[in-house]
Amino acid sequence: MTLVGLAVFLIAACSGDDEVDDSTTTVTGDSGTITTLSTAGGDTESTAADTATTTTTTTTTTEAPELTFPEYQIISREASDDGDIVVVLLDPTTYESLSDIDILNVMSDLVEQFSPVYEAHIVETQAAADALFVEEPTEDESAALATAYIARLEEGFRIVYVGRFEESGVAILGS
Repeated sequence: MTLVGLAVFLIAACSGDDEVDDSTTTVTGDSGTITTLSTAGGDTESTAADTATTTTTTTTTTEAPELTFPEYQIISREASDDGDIVVVLLDPTTYESLSDIDILNVMSDLVEQFSPVYEAHIVETQAAADALFVEEPTEDESAALATAYIARLEEGFRIVYVGRFEESGVAILGS
């Protein structure tokens, strides 16, 4: 019978006793949730489970870059019957990267500001500008054209991308 009494005592001890008051405390703040389980006797060292969860949220705001197209300079302008033939040198200090949209914007601005423009050539270096109208370019002149000749305007409205922008094909001003 002592064995049965011992089993009843253990079951009663495991299921809880009115004298032992377990408590759970949950605190929610700006930085997260902290939950603490402890007994009423205050002996948390051997019977408590402490759980701490902290969530930190960081929001970063960056300013959108101002959308502008590269600055340029007309380095050559020759009159013709249909309109002027213009060579434009881009200022590489005014852009970090260059896209076909940037080139379209430069051409559009050029035609609007310096009309009548029938033909225009956009280059990034003086060496490319010097090689533009050479009938039989040297190896150096060909290399300058391959790396720094960007686009040409034909008939005052059709932009033909060349060199490294050749994959962009053709664009029409005003469309």
